[in-house]
Amino acid sequence: PSMKDKVHTDNVGLAMDALEAELITSGGAEVLITDARKAVLKLSASEVLQELRDGSLSAVLVLQSYQARAIEEAKRTNCVTEFIPDAKKWAESLDAVKFGQMSDVQLPLHGFPVSIKDNISVEGLDCTLGLKKRTNMPAEQDAVIVKVFKKLGAIPFVKTNVPQLCLSIGCSNPLWGETVNPHDLSRTSGGSSGGECALIAGGGSLLGIGTDIGGSIRIPAMFCGVVGMKPTARRISNKGVVHSLAGAVGIFSSVGIIGRDSSIVVEATKAMLSGDLCQFDSEVPPVPWREAYFTGQNKKVLRIGWYDEDSINPTTPGVKRAIHETIASLKRQGHELVPFTPPDVSEGMKFFMDFVFADQGNSAHALWKGETIDPSLQLYKQFSQIPANCVALAKPLLKRQYGELSAEYCGTNISSAFDMWKRLVQRAGYVEKFTRSWKKEELDVLLCPCFPMPAHKEESTANLMLASFYSGLYNLLDFPAVSFPVTRETEADQSNLKDYVVTDQMHELIKTDMKGATGLPLGLQAVALPYCEEVLCRILLEITRNSTFKL
Repeated sequence: PSMKDKVHTDNVGLAMDALEAELITSGGAEVLITDARKAVLKLSASEVLQELRDGSLSAVLVLQSYQARAIEEAKRTNCVTEFIPDAKKWAESLDAVKFGQMSDVQLPLHGFPVSIKDNISVEGLDCTLGLKKRTNMPAEQDAVIVKVFKKLGAIPFVKTNVPQLCLSIGCSNPLWGETVNPHDLSRTSGGSSGGECALIAGGGSLLGIGTDIGGSIRIPAMFCGVVGMKPTARRISNKGVVHSLAGAVGIFSSVGIIGRDSSIVVEATKAMLSGDLCQFDSEVPPVPWREAYFTGQNKKVLRIGWYDEDSINPTTPGVKRAIHETIASLKRQGHELVPFTPPDVSEGMKFFMDFVFADQGNSAHALWKGETIDPSLQLYKQFSQIPANCVALAKPLLKRQYGELSAEYCGTNISSAFDMWKRLVQRAGYVEKFTRSWKKEELDVLLCPCFPMPAHKEESTANLMLASFYSGLYNLLDFPAVSFPVTRETEADQSNLKDYVVTDQMHELIKTDMKGATGLPLGLQAVALPYCEEVLCRILLEITRNSTFKL
């Protein structure tokens, strides 16, 4: 890093040291985690929320407990970029309201600390995307989602790390370094909301805001064993989120919620959807939270489709087991479960890649100018530079280097506005075909993998890009989806890997990376039709109510 970058990261480091010193002083016991803070950190998210609401906990104490824990996690997994300097001031003003004359004012998330992904604007702080050129470029105002959460009473207190450009399923960049997995420091936390998920899984936050354009909330949530909700893109405002593929069409980036357990994710989703997003962003359709869908009063028994792998990347034995255990649990609760085959996944994958690479990498290359490119983006960099009319010519060479699957799907056939229009019409046809299959089976919800394996090693990130399509499919369709932990990898799952079918370099990599994964969280995702987040919240609580998974 240059001198300027070093000064920037040193300053951030000094600010963190100063916060640590201040927390030790104000705790009065010469330690960071005092007994009072320890007691707060032992509470579940719902207990913290309840005690903040009824005034038995002060917002300042809760904030300082989580600042202290987040500092410890920052040292352990490198998940934090910067602490938000005004957090304490906001907490004090909420306490003044609570303990003053206005204690009847009930904010749904009163005093609840919330962590924010690097690419979401918080006034006065950078959105770096892991690029040195974006340091010292403070946001002029909060993103709409941050404004909404503040209005609900939440306290944004820290910003978290992302992979460079938020374009990878790992979590490293040359500016802040790599965020590792709290369950196994030799593996990745996932991406691109990896800092969020690592911080929450490590206990340094209970609730966070992230973004998801190809699994960027759901994959790291699965890797870290937390819950990640990707809503329908158009239901939540994207204003104030910094995208490296700004202007991309055909795939939908959602702002969503990550939480330590299901109940806080449901609580926050409900608060957010009741929080009058249209007041801040008139482009958000006025679809407030619909309680009847959530309570299931109009439909007690749900018809739930499922699949345990697609036709492109086989899933590992542990992932399959997680799905079948969940199916069994839902059957016991009286729901109807039916096998479902998503129509033509390989056609969907081609659409997804066409849209991701449609600008021939121009957006990324402009941002990379004068930067060190993170190794995890090697495959993206190489494929994005292939002109549409050369994709067929390049295939044999790419096949030798990356294997058949990457050569088959990466790159784009779009080279003009006319091509793009044509592909968008075809995409609409694909969405229609998928929705028809769904409705023919009369599904309410779909259960499926969000990644074919648990957390991989960071150095495998580039070559596993295509494995993210288990999640990416639902960004292409813009269906809401939530990922959640179910169980952990066992020795039996490990020994069953001997039967894992390998027909491509990518499968080979999955199989090798799986060695030594015992104990890692295994999860899956539930998917619903657009604007049916309430149904997802319902099924999420029903599944996790009977789950034995503990962080």
